[in-house]
Amino acid sequence: MKNKFFRVGLPLLLSLALFLTGCANNKANVAAIVNGQEITRQELDKRVNAAAKQFGIDLNSQENKEMKAQIEQGILDELIEQKLIIQEAEKQKLMPAKEEVDKELNEIKASLGKEEDFKKALEEAKMTEQDVRDNIVLKHAYTKLYEKVTADVKKPTEEEIVKFYNEHKDMEPIGTPERLEVKHMLFAVDSKLPNVPKRTDKEALEAAKLALAEVTQKGRDFAAVARELSDDLGTRESGGSYTIDRGAGTTDPAFEKAAAALKPGEITREPVKSAYGYHIIKLEKILPATQKSLDEVKGSIAAQLEGEAKQAKFSQFIDGLRKNATIENKIAPKTGDSSKK
Repeated sequence: MKNKFFRVGLPLLLSLALFLTGCANNKANVAAIVNGQEITRQELDKRVNAAAKQFGIDLNSQENKEMKAQIEQGILDELIEQKLIIQEAEKQKLMPAKEEVDKELNEIKASLGKEEDFKKALEEAKMTEQDVRDNIVLKHAYTKLYEKVTADVKKPTEEEIVKFYNEHKDMEPIGTPERLEVKHMLFAVDSKLPNVPKRTDKEALEAAKLALAEVTQKGRDFAAVARELSDDLGTRESGGSYTIDRGAGTTDPAFEKAAAALKPGEITREPVKSAYGYHIIKLEKILPATQKSLDEVKGSIAAQLEGEAKQAKFSQFIDGLRKNATIENKIAPKTGDSSKK
């Protein structure tokens, strides 16, 4: 039921979460003040705990103390921006009507079926119905403000579209570079991630050699061994599946060079050292480069350029709101005055 709840729109609502609660009497319980309106420590903690749960991070451990401070500051910055958006939407009379909010809330409830299913989903997400309502308000306020601020952004010219096409022929949506589909296993060195063994260089190399023997000497399935032993949490569940865009610079150079030297079906004879540790790599297939004609992608390019122009203008608008706001960050490091007036 939890998954269904998030499919119907709450990921967006959570990512934009602004819990519009009353002001706290205890000033020590205030995380920030934005133009006289408070963001409570409870609001911040709720968001931080949700992020920690999502990524499986124990923020209460001593080793993650610095990470916790960074996450808190990042999330508080988001909350400050959301508060500014609500304030500006109220000022410009762009807040959604109660009927709009009721309609979307009822649609969410209807998609879940029974009222008890909705309540169960709220409990699992650790939210209240008012939280959902407030998040719907924020989403509509953001959309209306964005549309008003960016209404005069002009569509890209034919020359701009052609220029973009010529400069990005090996990038989507125009085309793709040659791609290498591989499976790999990582044995990390000095990992700081939770649920990953903390190995020295020597220990990681030895673990990689043992894993290599499992597939080359004992004949075990590569993907099965990767799911069992790999330290790469992002690809482990898929059996180590990973796609390399040749020459894009998005993959460790040593890793890409070793993969490119293989033929489909081959496995590296020795562990490959990268910036992350040691890898065992198997090349699955080589996908040739592709390219579409200008006519095929003209609409996509135009939409992308227009979207980028609108986002740039809206970001500039938000920067202006910050510059002109009085913001007091109560949890910022004590290196100077944290207020802005």
